[in-house]
Amino acid sequence: MIHFRKIRWKNLLSTGNTFSEVDLSATRNTLIVGANGSGKSTILDALTFSLFGKPFRKISKSMLINSVNEKDTVVEIDFTIGNKEYHIIRGIKPNKFEIHCNGKMMDQNAKAVDQQKNLEQNILKMNFKSFTQIVVLGSSTFVPFMRLPSVQRREIIEDILDIQVFSIMNQRLKDRVKDNSNEIKDLDYDMHLLTEKIELQKKYMFELEKKNKEEIDRKREKITDAEQEELETNGEIQRLVDNVQSLNEELEDYSKSVDKLDKLNTILIKLNQKLQTCKKEHKFFEDNHVCPTCTQDLSDEFRHGMLESGQSKLDEMYGGYEELTTTIDTEKKRHDKFVELSKKVTESNAAISQANYRLVTIRKTVNDIHSEVLELEGSNPDKKAEFVKLESLVAEKKDLKQSTIECKKDRDVLSAAIALLKDSGIKTRIIKTYLPTMNKLINQYLQSMDFYVNFTLDENFDETIKSRYRDVFTYESFSEGEKARIDIALLLTWRSVAKLKNSVDTNLLILDEIFDSSLDQSGASDLGWILRNFDDNTNVFVISHKEQLNDKFDRTINVSKDKNYSTIEETVHELTHALVG
Repeated sequence: MIHFRKIRWKNLLSTGNTFSEVDLSATRNTLIVGANGSGKSTILDALTFSLFGKPFRKISKSMLINSVNEKDTVVEIDFTIGNKEYHIIRGIKPNKFEIHCNGKMMDQNAKAVDQQKNLEQNILKMNFKSFTQIVVLGSSTFVPFMRLPSVQRREIIEDILDIQVFSIMNQRLKDRVKDNSNEIKDLDYDMHLLTEKIELQKKYMFELEKKNKEEIDRKREKITDAEQEELETNGEIQRLVDNVQSLNEELEDYSKSVDKLDKLNTILIKLNQKLQTCKKEHKFFEDNHVCPTCTQDLSDEFRHGMLESGQSKLDEMYGGYEELTTTIDTEKKRHDKFVELSKKVTESNAAISQANYRLVTIRKTVNDIHSEVLELEGSNPDKKAEFVKLESLVAEKKDLKQSTIECKKDRDVLSAAIALLKDSGIKTRIIKTYLPTMNKLINQYLQSMDFYVNFTLDENFDETIKSRYRDVFTYESFSEGEKARIDIALLLTWRSVAKLKNSVDTNLLILDEIFDSSLDQSGASDLGWILRNFDDNTNVFVISHKEQLNDKFDRTINVSKDKNYSTIEETVHELTHALVG
């Protein structure tokens, strides 16, 4: 239970630089009275600002600052929950937000929004909306439960029944469902992308295999061509060898012509020399009749004899010369033939050498191509690398498929959880459990105020109101006084249910000007009886401008304005307090 002890404030709205302080648990009921505009409802803004950082009425937070002093707005509140004592300080200009527990200030390094979240969820266990529905009933800025839309009505009841956790879980679950849905979409996209990659890889490998086969066929064709060339080269070599052999055999016949020609040329030279000598002698005897050496006369007979003898030798030598030159010409031709044959042998041998070199080159080429074919047919590095890549893609697809299966299993679980946590699920079952109690309490409080109707809320928080004569009414069909009684009955019911559920229980109840217009004298009297007998642990504050109500309360706090500043004066009615005790 939250037991509010004390609240004080300064420079808040029309309050000046001196703290105004109210003991929230001094008496069971307190009347706060004052003229319109005196600041008697400031306590509501002080409460909501200290607890939730916002004013009670629909004004901006900056408007809470006193318009004269324009700074140092401070509100402090003390309350206990179990054995823990809390002290909260909230300020504007400068901004301040401190939470003290058992005299020790809580973590100030946390952001203000995180501190506020911790305060509402873990300490107070109620937010601004549920606070105003359980603690405050007002006639001006307060929106009664029956005037709220269905969604907000549900939020109030969920807070009271402490089942808003299911809404939080549902919202978080929706976020998870959204994340799960996005993850499945991403996985499906990745799967589609990976499938395309695998198909492209297979196609690439097929093309690679096709090119590989084409390359093998092309190389085998080259091997065939090379082997054919090798065969032809071998044939060519054989022909050349046979030709050289034939030429060598033929050369045997011409091999002696060189020596013979040399000898004939030697003989020719000698013959030529003798011929020249004979011709000289013959010329001598033709031209001379006297011996030049001894100067003897050469007789004609001698000269004729020498001339005939010389002519005979010359004729013989000329005949031999012609025969010799003929023989030399014949041998020259044989020598030329020998040279020709020798050249052909040399050329053939060179051709054989070239053919043999070509044959070696062809055989090396064939061997190299054979090795390339074996490599292409066997463990081709490119082929192997692409196969490893394909295996990796297939394994990745398998993992992706498993992840998709797991995600879809999570989706099924999340869908089942969503069905449980949505408004028509477990929350509705809990609400249906408490609805009979709620409706019973509402009708008890209405009857205590002499308002005899059958008021029923369904699981959608739509009301059905029937009179004794079974006429059906709506909330809007009643007078303002009757509406106020319904609002009060609902407020008291929510407090009772919250205490029953032990989710939100507090000693504080504030009624803002509800006696001033809507309730008639009879209703006000009945309500006074209800409030005085509501709960020994409840401290009720009634805000009004009707001073004639003083005798109905244990304590009166008079609020007045002096020089634009609100001041408070407290009076405790000892007799009333004693009677109540």
